[in-house]
Amino acid sequence: MESSGKEEAEEGWIEFYDSFNEMFEFFCNNTTIHGTIRLTCSKRNKMKTSFWVVLFFFSFGMMYWQFGLMTGQYWSYPTSMTINLDSTINTYPAVTICNLNPYRFDQVNKYIKQLDRMAERTLYSLYGYNASAAKERDQETVDLEELLENMENQSDGSFQLNSGIRLVKLQENGQDPGVSGQSKSRVGFQLCNSSGGDCYYRSFWSGVDAFHEWYKFHFMNIMSRIPLLLPIKKEEIMKNFILACDHGGMPCDERNHTHFHHPIYGNCFTISNLGAGNVSRESQAGKQSGLTLTVKTDQNDNMPLLSTSAGARIMIHNPHQPPLVEHEGFDIWPGKETSINIKQDQVNRLDGVYSDCTTDGSTVGFNLLYNTSYTLQSCLHSCFQYKMIDLCGCGYYLYPLPPGAEYCNYNKYPGWGHCFYRLYDKFVDHRLSCFSKCPKPCRETIYQLTAGTAKWPASNSRNWVIPLLSWQNGYNSTSSRSDVSKINLYFQGPIHRSFDEVPAMPVTLLLANMGSQWSLWFGSSVLSVAEMAELVFDAAVMLTIVAYRWQSKKKLSKAAIPPTNSRDENTAIDLEKTEFPRKPLECIRDKDPAAEKSDPPKN
Repeated sequence: MESSGKEEAEEGWIEFYDSFNEMFEFFCNNTTIHGTIRLTCSKRNKMKTSFWVVLFFFSFGMMYWQFGLMTGQYWSYPTSMTINLDSTINTYPAVTICNLNPYRFDQVNKYIKQLDRMAERTLYSLYGYNASAAKERDQETVDLEELLENMENQSDGSFQLNSGIRLVKLQENGQDPGVSGQSKSRVGFQLCNSSGGDCYYRSFWSGVDAFHEWYKFHFMNIMSRIPLLLPIKKEEIMKNFILACDHGGMPCDERNHTHFHHPIYGNCFTISNLGAGNVSRESQAGKQSGLTLTVKTDQNDNMPLLSTSAGARIMIHNPHQPPLVEHEGFDIWPGKETSINIKQDQVNRLDGVYSDCTTDGSTVGFNLLYNTSYTLQSCLHSCFQYKMIDLCGCGYYLYPLPPGAEYCNYNKYPGWGHCFYRLYDKFVDHRLSCFSKCPKPCRETIYQLTAGTAKWPASNSRNWVIPLLSWQNGYNSTSSRSDVSKINLYFQGPIHRSFDEVPAMPVTLLLANMGSQWSLWFGSSVLSVAEMAELVFDAAVMLTIVAYRWQSKKKLSKAAIPPTNSRDENTAIDLEKTEFPRKPLECIRDKDPAAEKSDPPKN
């Protein structure tokens, strides 16, 4: 075979570019990124080359601007809410009902009588109303030692009612005493700090609201030595209030009833564990599968100046939640049948980097004062009580106490009322740090309620309903008005909603969006990203080689010996500048024997 005479170069395992220009030209001619070939094919037209260079870097910048926006959105950890429908009830609600008739305890009854007489004088001086005639009724008093086992006498010591905190008429601004003949006026009472240097009026436009708040303020001072919630265990108390209790047509189990006494709302009963052991009934709706209560709603209150409502107060809540009837309950009319349909919503929030929600309240920085699972209201009330103790020196009577603290009364803490109402106004206006310290629970059950009422029993049914209640439940009617109520609680439908928080920008969606932007601006794929990475790597290697050669040459020039004559110097320079031609590689072939024989030997 004849040699072609052309240079044949074999491709080795590792080869590299001779210059940056060669590297960039190879990339533009072979990459899968759209538009890069225009940077080399139009190199003879400088205007086109400049245009494509500007367009290439503009697209590159826009793409990475979009990348920055998407990355910033990802690191903000946004969430979205999904709604799922389910027919299974995870948590059956508990029902707390109170009779709105608090007891008069023997231990403090004489002080309450003093307060009643002062209230009568106040009503007569402000409005000319003689309340003594209307108030003279049989008012039952209860001895705490008979109700509670191992009850310590916590009311030892004398109490002095502060007659200086009086209810007066005020001007429209609510801070100056009223004058005779004014058409409009507010009503309130003055509170001062412990030194008496800072005073202000707690005022109301409604005289009824002002009187009730003034009476409750004195009443809390009197009751400060009595425990807030009294776990009374006498069964006859429950039977005198709850005449009948049925769940799904079956009698309620009294072992699931919890009884306590509230100083404002009277005897309260919590009925829980209604769905235990009866899963099939939990998913059904309607009255026949719900809870039915027949309760006695007393018209003769033991504390008529404190409890001004007749009927009952009811609250539907999670069984692991404290029954905060003063904040979340609503009242039931006497002589009515009230039907309450319940819709259960389950809210599941993401924790960790997505929100500051908590599962058990371990991150709030203080111990909850309620012996239940974490709820937002229990955390807020606990935080407020700690603030109250820190700033006022004592605790608010309607909230539980931490160990070592005591409830406020103006005999020992004369300025606590001024401190409390100032602090409570900040609490209502969300100006306390409690709202930033108390996160939402990660898992929360919310019950949406819809109620309707009807007269019960009807006029033509009263003649047989009341005797039947008297025969079966020992009910004795003591009033011409109806003092019984019927309450029906049931689920609205078999379908319940679950609101689940999910990440709005997961990693998969982030990568998909970045891929879409890459395709939009460059029309390429993941392999094109690898090509870009390869280009960056090759450029780094080229820079390393150039830097190494430059550094080596610099060291050699410093270590070289100066030449002895000019001829040697010129020779050295000429040798440096001399370019030696490359010889093409030729394959070694055996000579043809026939050719050797054809040549005649030379003599």
